[in-house]
Amino acid sequence: MSIDPKLENEAPKPSENSGTSDHPSLQHMGSLIQESLQIYELENQRINTLDELVNSLKVITKFLGLSIELPHNILHLDETTKVRLLPNLNIIVVNSNSKTEEKTMDTFTTDVIINILDYIVPKIVELVRQEKLQLLNSINFLRSANQELKQVENLGQLEINQTPVI
Repeated sequence: MSIDPKLENEAPKPSENSGTSDHPSLQHMGSLIQESLQIYELENQRINTLDELVNSLKVITKFLGLSIELPHNILHLDETTKVRLLPNLNIIVVNSNSKTEEKTMDTFTTDVIINILDYIVPKIVELVRQEKLQLLNSINFLRSANQELKQVENLGQLEINQTPVI
């Protein structure tokens, strides 16, 4: 199929207007390209920032050995499915037929990861506070027991010093 010679002759030649055009679509192409590049860069920043956040959180959950039950609807699963976040931030999904699969955090969309983080961070804070309280109670008990034993030790020393030497 060939172009109508009359249309071809009436069309401006690129050299006639130095490569620019007054066509509205071409005027917006530059803006479209710039906006698209900015979206691409912002998406990369979001992904990198989310990766850093997940990696930092993983250090905490691994150190403390925390695992958290997740609601099934966070992953858009049916209510018979059990979901658990492991200390390495992998997610175990147990279906109603007992079929189990383990998924890494990066297999989910950014929005799902954000929903998971919104759910788990307050839970982790509460678990860390409980762990801290248990450690403080343990330390206080050990200090009290140590003081009691020192009193017995001091009594023993006192008896040794008061024993007459023959």
